[in-house]
Amino acid sequence: MRNDFFEELKWRGLLFQAIKFGHKPIILAASGTTMVGDPSGKEKERPVLSRQEIEKNKKSIKRQIQKILRGEKFLLLDNHDWLGKLKLLEFLRDAGKHITLNSMLDKESVKTRLGRESGISFAEFSYQLLQAYDFLYLFEKRGCQAQVAGSDQWGNMVQGVDLIRKKLAKQAAALSWPLIEDPQTGKKFGKSAVGKTIWLDPEKTHPFEFYQFFVGIEDSLAPRLAKYFSFKNQIETLALEKKWQEKKEGRKLQKELAFEMTVLVHGKLVAEEAKKVSELVYDKAKDENLDLKDIEFVKTALPYAKTAKKPGELTLEEGLYITGLTSSMTASRYLVQQNGATGKILFKRFFWIRKGKRDVAIVEFLEQR
Repeated sequence: MRNDFFEELKWRGLLFQAIKFGHKPIILAASGTTMVGDPSGKEKERPVLSRQEIEKNKKSIKRQIQKILRGEKFLLLDNHDWLGKLKLLEFLRDAGKHITLNSMLDKESVKTRLGRESGISFAEFSYQLLQAYDFLYLFEKRGCQAQVAGSDQWGNMVQGVDLIRKKLAKQAAALSWPLIEDPQTGKKFGKSAVGKTIWLDPEKTHPFEFYQFFVGIEDSLAPRLAKYFSFKNQIETLALEKKWQEKKEGRKLQKELAFEMTVLVHGKLVAEEAKKVSELVYDKAKDENLDLKDIEFVKTALPYAKTAKKPGELTLEEGLYITGLTSSMTASRYLVQQNGATGKILFKRFFWIRKGKRDVAIVEFLEQR
């Protein structure tokens, strides 16, 4: 399983395509190899997770996939179920005898780590053997004929294809997709490469934040993401991109992708609410149209605080400070004096605060007893 946001989103979308064309996907949770660590794309060894952390992550992943696939059938397996029972001599006989040290050393991730002072541990070095064995096991036990992953896994997947060919004299296939790279740095996007960690789990990333993340994608990256992630056909995608090119400031391409991805991950009702609230929150002329449901939906996705004070008792300066829009009361007073912030009471329950054009915060007044 990929931990990187774009890669995780991409392979889950790929599951839809596989099911659409009659395939039966096997999703590998891989908690066994997680205990070893994959050196691919890493400058240093990953921290080893406990079994308790791994099991918790696995349950969350299964819950997310079930939500995204919405009733479609898939098989979720964990390689710890067979790797945990594998004996060392048996493993060396079934996998190690068929994979050369030359091919293992030829992997770019291994070469890179060998050239560093920190080096590479034997555990990480053996990761490609374990992944190759996984493919062999699934080929024999589950009839799995193709392995699919990002291009950083290509070397590991090819080892599995070779192992099946050498040990069983049968053919298997590997399919990879290009990784999403930051056009500014050329490096792969990780979970936190965009300045803030983005997750598929709504408990970690609010659906409104998820929607806004795609709306905020920079223009240089938007067309590529639309081609990778959208389920629109090629003609529709190119037509949308043409309209976007004519008026990029409207961010039509980003908004269409944001809605489509939020539908995929959180469902249509949530996506429609995120779209509606997004259009109202950041437009001072429209925020009067927010209803109570909208504010309840979005409040924890924005800078948010609670107060025991009554409406009218809390000053704008205090609201700015307790929601974190300013770092001190002195900064709050200066901002207000410069007419850089405004505030108003909504539904006798919320203090709606604006700082500049884009920063919005909410203070909720606790019920008086």
